[in-house]
Amino acid sequence: MHHVVFNPVAGRGKARASLDDLVRRLDQAGVGHSLHVTTGPGHATELAASSPPGATVVAVGGDGTVHEVVAGLLRAEGGRRVTSRALGVVPVGSGDDFAFALGLSRGDVTGAVARLAAGTRRRVDLAFVNGAPCANAFGTGFDAEVAHRLTLAPRFLKGAAAYLFAVLISLHRVRPVGVEVTLDGERVYAGRSLLVAAQNGPRTGGSYLYSPEAQVDDGLLDVVIAGDLDLAGTLAVLPRVMKGTHLTHPQVYLHRGRSLSVAWSAPRYGHADGESAGRERRFDVELEPGGLTVAG
Repeated sequence: MHHVVFNPVAGRGKARASLDDLVRRLDQAGVGHSLHVTTGPGHATELAASSPPGATVVAVGGDGTVHEVVAGLLRAEGGRRVTSRALGVVPVGSGDDFAFALGLSRGDVTGAVARLAAGTRRRVDLAFVNGAPCANAFGTGFDAEVAHRLTLAPRFLKGAAAYLFAVLISLHRVRPVGVEVTLDGERVYAGRSLLVAAQNGPRTGGSYLYSPEAQVDDGLLDVVIAGDLDLAGTLAVLPRVMKGTHLTHPQVYLHRGRSLSVAWSAPRYGHADGESAGRERRFDVELEPGGLTVAG
């Protein structure tokens, strides 16, 4: 039995239009399922946590829905690895970056159902940010400010338009500050920085290829550090991030490892899968290789 956790406000409400199509395709494919509709923040975690051993819990929504479901699966299994239950994803949110890392395109209900119908499972890596799970990406600094501002965007803005609004607001608020970045016990950066990101998958923010070569099952985090970029420098780099060509910029650095520590000179916002990770001076990120079982 597949436990389908549907978030009706995913994609800033656009997900509602996909539900009938999803149920019809599940029925046509012979995928047994029970439907659960979330009623507010944290409900997807509760639903996933109450699933029986061996269940496939399908997150129907965006990265925020995936984030909550993963937290519930971990709660159900009582540790840092999900081995009995599996996560399924139907990407109908605003970003759908974890689905992208799994090879699914935004809105691809047909492809997602085909994977569920196949009944296969595989293991991917799972990160923990200050002890809390993170499936796709962690960021602190500029991109976390954007994630924070995104929650304040006008409701009529959807998808890329809402994200662009958040970027423009953040450009006028965030400037580089001092940071020390340690990876696997070795200091890899010390100085002023615009942002530090740890990528399990290649994309974040729905359009930004922070680390195009990142793989969710390679046992490594791709750590991207943007250095002392002023407003003009940030504006010059942002379009390159959308194409994934920014890693050749002299103020952008890429490292790979499993254990990351980010120590800011002043508190900065953090995000995990686009969800708030608080405003802290220090963030610690640990990768659990093969920590998550996914359907398909």
